Amino acid sequence: MAMLAKTLTIPEDAMVNMLKTLPDDILVEVFWKALVESDVSPLTNEEREEIDKGKTELKKGETIKWDTLK
Repeated sequence: MAMLAKTLTIPEDAMVNMLKTLPDDILVEVFWKALVESDVSPLTNEEREEIDKGKTELKKGETIKWDTLK
């Protein structure tokens, strides 16, 4: 039996605060399902460049950890 999707409108700060309270494993699952699973199109050149840029920043230690944002 398929579940019907519902649309909910909430203020951005309420959504951010809700996400900050989630355990990391659940947060990763939420982002995976919302952003990755739904997009099956091939990466564009710009997306590939952004991924490479992110990997370089990660290796250099130039990224911000999620715990810092919490």
